[in-house]
Amino acid sequence: MAKQKTMKRSVKILLTAIGGIVLVLGVVAGYLYFFVLEKPVEPDEWATAERYAWNKIKFDPDAQVLSADGSDYYLLANKGAADENKLIIYFSGGGVAWDAATASQPISLGNVLKNGEIKYYFPNIPFFKVSTLGGLLKNNNPDNPFKGWNIVYIPYSTGDLHIGNAFKDYTDAKGKPFTMRYNGQANTRAALEWIASRFAEPDKILVAGESAGGFGAAFWAPEIAKRYPNARIYQYSDSSYLNADRWPDIIDTEWKANFAATFGYEVHGDLISSVFAANRKLLPDSAILLQSNTLYDELLFDFEKDLNGDGSDDDVYLQRWSARMLRSAGELTEALPGYYYYITDYGLNEKTGRTPHTLSPVKHFYNAEQDGVKLLKWLDDAVNKDEFYSVGRGFVEKEE
Repeated sequence: MAKQKTMKRSVKILLTAIGGIVLVLGVVAGYLYFFVLEKPVEPDEWATAERYAWNKIKFDPDAQVLSADGSDYYLLANKGAADENKLIIYFSGGGVAWDAATASQPISLGNVLKNGEIKYYFPNIPFFKVSTLGGLLKNNNPDNPFKGWNIVYIPYSTGDLHIGNAFKDYTDAKGKPFTMRYNGQANTRAALEWIASRFAEPDKILVAGESAGGFGAAFWAPEIAKRYPNARIYQYSDSSYLNADRWPDIIDTEWKANFAATFGYEVHGDLISSVFAANRKLLPDSAILLQSNTLYDELLFDFEKDLNGDGSDDDVYLQRWSARMLRSAGELTEALPGYYYYITDYGLNEKTGRTPHTLSPVKHFYNAEQDGVKLLKWLDDAVNKDEFYSVGRGFVEKEE
């Protein structure tokens, strides 16, 4: 009996402690949200929006824009210098979903606390999103070669590489029904309409994105180029290599993108490479195609393993992923005029053998260096100076 009382008392103490921790975490989270985390400004009109600040752009209630969980979708836009006529259109990354199992495991605090792992995609736009926008997206950083440029950031909260066109009714592992809104295509079209109505004739446009957003940038670059026939176009995909034979089926059967009719060509398992090859034909001859990857990306290989249902050892699969990525870069270099890559082992973790995922929207943009060339210099040379070259050739040539 004494043991039972002691156990009950211990449980109560533990629950009280947990409750206290949760309360403290809640207070801290509230403090961070209201006093520390950067929040976007909500201007009445774009004409009066602040410069060098992230402005939240809401859509008309009749617009068909939604996040995967049905929550509101919006843009983030940042005015640069008053005399600047250059524009970055940046597609956000944030995972991918392709069936009931992956769609039922979104990235959320609850899933992290419950399962101890980050899963497949963001189902809404995180409240802390603005605080994550660094690197290339800091247009008031004096070290940024794109300082002063205007930026429109296209958030990603649909798990469909910005191209889905379907509401799917799924059932999760516990038998609970839910609706997954693969609404990336409508969201992107609404974003491009807003951009076209606010930016009349940019001199240069850098259509960029990281991870899933790198695919989005590649998919939508020709549409953007059509809207701006007089602008010089640069398309840049950062950390966007996923090779899976399932891609065509996922894109058209699961996401209902109607890809060939929508974008004008077919894709294959090496998805980003097939899009680059198509863009070389669809974009103006003067357009430049740019790609960056880290040599042993700590995240992409894991997604690709899941896509392919491959049970190989992680380290073995990572090497396979890396070799394929390098061969792809070499083949694109041989086949496509105006294509250039930046591949680096910057940030290699000696214990895990892995390198960072994404470089452009974080501090790595300023620090990443390969063969004596910084990433920001490579991108600056290409976009601002029309000096083109690839970096990391030793890695690529080793796989040829």
